[in-house]
Amino acid sequence: MKDEIMRCDECQSEYFRHSSKMEALCPECAYLLYGYKNCKHHFQNQRCLHCYWDGSQSEYIRSMN
Repeated sequence: MKDEIMRCDECQSEYFRHSSKMEALCPECAYLLYGYKNCKHHFQNQRCLHCYWDGSQSEYIRSMN
């Protein structure tokens, strides 16, 4: 079964649908904005092997740091 790829409304990164508890946010943004459990990222070729996030951050997320 192939993972369905979604695009995060916040950071615009692609992510695997199954990896996030929120329909329109990647696991990273769902974690930072709403406190949902985050992925344990493992990057290879600029993508997380578990959730497919590419490390993108929106201006809003960057301003939180």
